Parts: sequence; structure tokens; C-alpha cells
Amino acid sequence: MLAAANAQALWYLTRATGLVSLLLLTGTVVLGIMGAKRWSSRRWPRFLTGGLHKNLSLLAVAFLAVHIVTAVTDSFVTITWVNVFIPFTGTYRPVWLGLGAVASDLLIALIVTSIARRHIGYRAWRAVHWAAYACWPVALVHGLGTGSDAHQAWALAVFLGCLALVCGATWWRLSAGTALSGARHRPTAVAASVAVPLVILGWLAAGPLQPGWAAKAGTPALAPATSAPQTPVVAFASPFLSTLSGTAVQTQPDANQNATVTVSAAISGQVDGRLDISIVGRPQQAGGVTMTSSTASLGPAGQPALYRGQVISLAGTKLVLQLTNAGSAPIFATLNVTLDGAGNLTGTIQTSATQPS
Repeated sequence: MLAAANAQALWYLTRATGLVSLLLLTGTVVLGIMGAKRWSSRRWPRFLTGGLHKNLSLLAVAFLAVHIVTAVTDSFVTITWVNVFIPFTGTYRPVWLGLGAVASDLLIALIVTSIARRHIGYRAWRAVHWAAYACWPVALVHGLGTGSDAHQAWALAVFLGCLALVCGATWWRLSAGTALSGARHRPTAVAASVAVPLVILGWLAAGPLQPGWAAKAGTPALAPATSAPQTPVVAFASPFLSTLSGTAVQTQPDANQNATVTVSAAISGQVDGRLDISIVGRPQQAGGVTMTSSTASLGPAGQPALYRGQVISLAGTKLVLQLTNAGSAPIFATLNVTLDGAGNLTGTIQTSATQPS
């Protein structure tokens, strides 16, 4: 149970620190735009903008560091240190994770050159400092493309709020009569300030908000079963009784009015491992779906798909799975689960050699 709790904590921490990093980076960009215009008022002196800008930048780096460490540490997906700093080298959602690496590299370059500003000169520092404006939209698209919460209303509000803040600050500065990099570049700045948000919103509507985005984004599929026999893992032998801890997420109906419920859970107790279930069917008014098809996989951490099969009985929060291992006699797994309003799942799993009555 402790291992499952730790896995859940890492997952939530990765998501939370990613969103907080984006919020802090948004604040940094907005304050940078305000500071470049040298805006101030009686209640808000100019030095306050500069000090807050610096502190938000440092906080963004701190939360980014936690975001990166937890993403690499979480064993549910394979993200290495190479993937973090060298863009587009990973196998998990490579494009969108790669954009996160680009944003991280730009932010690190920004901080390092700011620290070494006296040694590299003002022109070099200012040239790199413009990376902040490129870092922000890249980080925004990374969060929308690879994040687990883009389809959630509250998370979508955060992303769109960040977009609105930066666009509002940019348009305010342009309306003051000075483009972001000089009067001669004003038409380019105006065009970019309109085109960038429109492109992001169009891509968001056609991509992350559509059903099946996880597969399109590059989430690795489970390896297909082969005819070669697999060596049973003794530590995962059936029968056993263990606890479950994970999540259950339901998608919006697709073009055929079918929704998919995806269950991802860690197993701990008499055996430790993972359970993944996908259930497709018509949504029910009270929640859940009327099942039309399903897939399931069960196994230890090193072989999460050791057993494969499907759901053969679904009654409320009780499920029965039929699973096989490389053509061997089937085993049956009975799940009794509890879901909270946020989609968090807890319960038990019990396996047997005979089908429960």
C-alpha cells in the first residue's frame, strides 16, 4: 500500500508542479512586459515590478526542478534525464515531452546568463533574455499536449487564463505605441500577438480536447501478446488478495456516442504490481458506461502485461476479469472498488482459478 501511495504522490506532484511552473512563468513574462515599458504608479513603484519579476523567475525554476525530478522518478512511464534536457529523444509522447525539454533548456539558459550578466555583457544577456518570450508558448503547448488534465474544466481554465494574461499584457504594451523589440518591428509583433493565440486555440480544439488524444500524442501501446511462452513470475502467482490504488478516467463520447473508462492502478499486499483496464460503452446518466468491449492487463512492475484479458462482468463498482498468460489456463480477478468525485480509485483485487459465481 505504501508503494501505491508513493506512486500516486509522485503522479500528483508532477502534475501540480507543472501547472504551478506555468503560472509562475506566465507571471514572469507579464511582469517582464510591464517592466520593459517602465510602467509604474503611485501604489506600484517600478522597483517592485523588477523585484517581483526576479523572485517569480527563481520560484519558477524551483518548481520546474521538482516537476522534472518527479517525472523522472515516477516509474509508471519511462522518462530519462536525457529526455529531460535533449528534446525529442523520448518514447513517451515524444513531441510534447520534447517541447517541455525545449522550454526547460530556454529557461535554464535565461537564468544562467542572468547570473553571469556582468561577465557576458548587456547585449549577449539581452539576446538570451528574449528566450523568455519563446519559452512561455512552448511551455504552454507542452502542458496542453502531454498533461493529464487538459480535458478537465479547471485545468483548461488555468491554461486559457495564462494565455489571456500574456496576450492582454502584450496588447496593452502594443497599444502604448511601442512594439516589443522596437518600432520597426511593430507590425511583426502585432501579427504574432494575434496569430499565436489563434493557432494555440485552434490546435487545442482539434487535438487535446478530442477523444483519443492520448494515443495520438504518442502514449506507448502495450506490447502485443506473442506465441513465445513467458516464464511465470513466482512472486506474482495466483491466487492472491491485494489492495488497489489508482485512478479511473472517463472520456467524452466520441462520434459513435461511446465513452472510454480507463483504470490505472497499483497493486500492493500479497503481491505488488499494476492493473490497467479499458472499458468502452455508452455513457450512463448516473456515471460510468454500459460496457460493449474491454481490455485488461495485470502483472508485476517488470511485466505489467503478464496476464491479458477482458472484463466479463461489470456490476456497479464490482468487476470480474478473465485473464490468461501465454495460453495457460485462465485466472479470474474480482475487483471491489470505490471511486471519489475526483476519479481516485481504491479497493481490493482477489484472483482465483475458477470463475466467481
